[in-house]
Amino acid sequence: MKRLVLVPALTAGIIALTAGAAYASQYIAYEGPGFTGRSVLIDACGPSNIPYGGSYKWYGDGQSGRMYNQPNTGGVMHFKLPSDRNAEQRTPVGWKSIFIEC
Repeated sequence: MKRLVLVPALTAGIIALTAGAAYASQYIAYEGPGFTGRSVLIDACGPSNIPYGGSYKWYGDGQSGRMYNQPNTGGVMHFKLPSDRNAEQRTPVGWKSIFIEC
C-alpha cells in the first residue's frame, strides 16, 4: 500500500520540476557580430557576467533581464530586456553582466 502512495507523489514531483524548468528566459552572448564565433548561454537566476559582446539573442520566457555595463552587475542598470518578448542585436553591445529576475 505504501508503494502505491509514493509512486504518484514522486511522479507529481518530477512533473512539477520539469514544467518549471521549461519556462526560463535565455540570453545568448556571441563572440562576433552577426551571431558568429563562440557563444555562451546564460539562463540562471540572479547575476551573471557576460564573456562576449559581439552580438546577442534574448528569449524572454517569463523572466526579465537587467543589463549592466560593468561586471558583477555593478553600477546602474543600463537596459531591461522584456520577460515576454524576444530581442536580438547583430552588432556589438557594451553589456558586461546581466541579472535575470526570477
